[in-house]
Amino acid sequence: MADLKNLRERGLTRLRDTRLDALETAVALYRHDGPAPDARPPVEPYRPAAVEELLRQAIVELGGGKLSTAAGFTFGLAAGARDWTVGERRKSAASIYGVSTERFRKHHEQLIVDQTAEAVLRLCMPAAAPRAPRAADVPPSPAVIRLGRVTLDYMPVEMIKGVDAIVSSENVYLEASKIFRNSLSAALRRACAETTGTGEIVDDVVQRGLADWMRDHGRPGLPVAPGTVATTSPGRLRASGVRRIYHAAVAVPVGDGNEYELSPEAVARAVHNTVQLAQRERPPLRSIALPLFGAGRGGLDAAESLSWVWSAVERELDADPSWDMHLIARSPATAQTIIRHFSP
Repeated sequence: MADLKNLRERGLTRLRDTRLDALETAVALYRHDGPAPDARPPVEPYRPAAVEELLRQAIVELGGGKLSTAAGFTFGLAAGARDWTVGERRKSAASIYGVSTERFRKHHEQLIVDQTAEAVLRLCMPAAAPRAPRAADVPPSPAVIRLGRVTLDYMPVEMIKGVDAIVSSENVYLEASKIFRNSLSAALRRACAETTGTGEIVDDVVQRGLADWMRDHGRPGLPVAPGTVATTSPGRLRASGVRRIYHAAVAVPVGDGNEYELSPEAVARAVHNTVQLAQRERPPLRSIALPLFGAGRGGLDAAESLSWVWSAVERELDADPSWDMHLIARSPATAQTIIRHFSP
């Protein structure tokens, strides 16, 4: 933790001039896939690159989400942040959690250093269990990657910029996820909400918009047909160039409501209905960001969800190649699934 705090303050551009004994030892253990005899690692010609590689992999090991993204900024590994000052990195990391820089420094930053240290130690253990995707397979988040006919937006959804419409996966009752949950629906609800300077919500834009849509369509308290798409305002995301939030009702609650069923037909209808709505906007929308429907609480394997989504998207692109279609990935595993699918 002391080495990580030192590196956080000095930044990657000063890595070569920074003494990091513990991290250098960790590099040697990591490269040998397990503990070596009690010997100090040799000084390597490319020591800075080796330490950076270990740190990148430790952030992948954190499992994605806000923690990984904020850690990328904290240590300067996020795209474009390599030469930022510690203050600039801290400010961007704080924005991931929606807190002040001072609050982030006192609480979240300590958590990030602690969890990154734990991830480094896990990487030093003998290779007895499968590891997380290698850093070489998964770029640091946030990243925008062109993959043939689609673009991968690997980042928290609230960081997406310049996309006309973002699509959220919802249940057939079009009830937005509770605002504190770790889901795409909840993240969009938080990101769109109008708040005070202290973070108090004064207008729950998504919740209000969905209630209005259900009332206008005569469906309060009733389910809609799977594949139905509702529209709400982007709220605060308008500042990022987002013009609409589309809510695709694809998840059908089963049993006690804690599990959901999805079908490829519902996903295909949702994608088609999204495109139809975007065409009817004035001026028409041209770029759309889609999630892997059902790959979260829906219980679908990410690869299976991708096959359903891509099948529907491909039909729309065949009909009109001018669409700028994006796929959203918030975790390293999802990003890896998408990258491998479209890699030659």
